[in-house]
Amino acid sequence: MSDESFISIKNISKHFGNVRACDDVSFDIRRGEFFALLGPSGCGKTTLLRMLAGFEIPTMGEIFIDGQPMAAIPPYERPVNMVFQSYAIFPHLTVAQNIGFGLRKDKLPKAEMDKKVDEALEMIAMAGYGHRGADELSGGQRQRVALARALIKKPKVLLLDEPLGALDKKLREQMQLELRDLQREVGITFVFVTHDQEEALTMSDRIAVMAAGKALEIDSPVDLYEKPKTPFCADFLGTMNFFEGSVDSIGGGEAVIKTAEVGSLKSKGPNMDFSTNDRVMAAIRPENIEVAFEQPSSGSFITGKVRASAFLGDRAHVYINVEGRKDPVLTAMQNMDGAASQMSGQDHTVWLTWSDEAVILLPQDAS
Repeated sequence: MSDESFISIKNISKHFGNVRACDDVSFDIRRGEFFALLGPSGCGKTTLLRMLAGFEIPTMGEIFIDGQPMAAIPPYERPVNMVFQSYAIFPHLTVAQNIGFGLRKDKLPKAEMDKKVDEALEMIAMAGYGHRGADELSGGQRQRVALARALIKKPKVLLLDEPLGALDKKLREQMQLELRDLQREVGITFVFVTHDQEEALTMSDRIAVMAAGKALEIDSPVDLYEKPKTPFCADFLGTMNFFEGSVDSIGGGEAVIKTAEVGSLKSKGPNMDFSTNDRVMAAIRPENIEVAFEQPSSGSFITGKVRASAFLGDRAHVYINVEGRKDPVLTAMQNMDGAASQMSGQDHTVWLTWSDEAVILLPQDAS
């Protein structure tokens, strides 16, 4: 079996009564990959992770890990380990006892077990913490201990169910980098469940975006963000301005879209697999729209009035009302030389410009 299919998920479905938590999901995960399952609550990502662990049995389909079918393998014999959001640290045990807990049934000599625990503590940058009580640890330290306990058994796959969800924002961002560095150091395949888009983009080699039990798109973070293929993925990963319309002309890597809201839009974006008269969504990321206080002399632009702005320190989100359009156009601008503060008032007339390459075409009837 090639590294391209180290974990192979084939036509997996899981039904709870009339609810299809997973619905005919198929994809492969590569050896040594940091792979994220991303989606809103109820999309099936945690159910899929639990089926990999063996805690849930698929209604249909098969799962293979390193070429071995998992159907008849109980959870405790699978080449995986799991880290939960709650960490499940034993409060009455020391840090060393927590980390070495999974080694106890191996009946290793004490010296060998102590050596493995010391190596694990070194790996998570907590050397010297072994004798501390688990209840003396910070949230970030508890998360590291849970990781060490899972990794000390050297599983082929580490499954992580939103392990950073209980941390505050700053610590979560720090732990994202630490977790990614740790994965590269140990070289184990990580399968990571999260509903946090930024978290998935930061850490993953590839992401499966899930909705309603299906894996809608699977790609690298950059390609999912810059070249989405469905409106759901475009909107779920970050934010997006959508303009409904139809293809007026297309060819030579360029399309003209007729819209009722803002007239014609030209696209030289990544998706050109459409035909004349197809119903499409023309999509533009907020950061790809520039705000000007004077009418541009050339290029694509529309005019509108500032409805509201949200000052976020290093940047601002500015909402622009455009005549004929129900929803405001969202723009994102960096606060260079106090530029964002100019948007603090309402009803300023502005012009919105973008490049033709920033306009992405998506099918209207896709999820």
